Amino acid sequence: MARTERGGDGFVCRLCAGDGCSVVLDLGLLPLANDFVASADDRRDQHRAPVVLVMCDDCRLLQLRDLVPPERLFGTYLWTTSTSAAAREHAARFARGLAERHPPDGGRFVVELASNDGLLLRELAAVGYDVLGVEPSNLADETSAAGIRTVRAFFAEPVAASIVADHGRADVVVARNVLGHVADLRGFLAGVACLLRAGGTFVVESPCALFLHHELQYDTVFHEHVSYFTVTTLCDALLRFGLVPEAVDFVPMNGGSFVCEARLRPGDGIAREPGPPFGPLLAVERVLRLNEVEAWSWFDAAVAQQRERLVSLLTGLAAAGATVAAYGAAAKTMTMFASCGIGPDLVRVIADANPRKQGLLCPGVRIPVVSPDELLRLRPDHVLIGPWNFTAEIAGQLRARGYGGELIVPLPVPRLLP
Repeated sequence: MARTERGGDGFVCRLCAGDGCSVVLDLGLLPLANDFVASADDRRDQHRAPVVLVMCDDCRLLQLRDLVPPERLFGTYLWTTSTSAAAREHAARFARGLAERHPPDGGRFVVELASNDGLLLRELAAVGYDVLGVEPSNLADETSAAGIRTVRAFFAEPVAASIVADHGRADVVVARNVLGHVADLRGFLAGVACLLRAGGTFVVESPCALFLHHELQYDTVFHEHVSYFTVTTLCDALLRFGLVPEAVDFVPMNGGSFVCEARLRPGDGIAREPGPPFGPLLAVERVLRLNEVEAWSWFDAAVAQQRERLVSLLTGLAAAGATVAAYGAAAKTMTMFASCGIGPDLVRVIADANPRKQGLLCPGVRIPVVSPDELLRLRPDHVLIGPWNFTAEIAGQLRARGYGGELIVPLPVPRLLP
């Protein structure tokens, strides 16, 4: 059963400010998933911080109990959305869909929060929107230099007020795969309400905790991801700030995400319930008891079992003389490898298409990151696909380039693909 903590550990829920929580997963002390280092002498990646997933006893939001300062996590960022073909295709579909539902009409103002390398901003501009990005990392400077207006800041109400003063209120605010990264959740949502015009639309795409639960996606639980939303807790969060959920859809990104559209209620900004499309989804979550800690009582033990199975598989392959490499030095891969203790003795190298990561060593476990070309030259017997949510894309690329070995998909149960 999950254990309950209250008060003494200093926990304060980032949504409702409650002080009680129940632990559903404890991965222990892990290195930061993006602390790649350039040499064995660099000790940056030896820093460890706890990764403990809890559920608030009051509002039921799943979240990390302990926070690493955002400046430490996002000041310099290596992941760029343009690296993945699937991410590029999704951004194009997202922009086209938004234009169909909310026509640009000669340049409606859209602000993207956590705009990364500007991939979606470029797509939105191409369909006719007037765009602005907000991004806290080094990528903001790069996108600004490339001609895409981007404010370098951690988004919150003061930043929103500054944007309103300089550019006016937004017709649409977009937050894709960012809400779960936000340490100051209340400040972030208050900023959205400040930035939108009355009746404006907030589009939030976020991984759905149902898939975390049902597919054992523990590798998505790391220091950057501080909140994990169900449909219920997302609606609760939005309604607290006068953002009325009106429409919802699901996409396969990040292991299964919902895309929710909420409208800023004019007038007093107070709304009490989401729109009709949410009724069946909320009912399903009630039946599954997804927002009750008892439904997660098995989760920690199941994760431990998966980790044992994965290490056993890799150890057996190594003992048989087989060579194993990996593909995709994503944060989820780093979380999996670090929590399992998988190092170069079990996985020789890990390939990644992002040139920013090539030549570096993985945080904590020190597996070298190489290019996909180098991986293919090594001709390993097996390739473990770290970002399993991109299995089809990665497998297709490897097969198209002549790789004939077996592929390993680690979750939800480690398995070999011929």
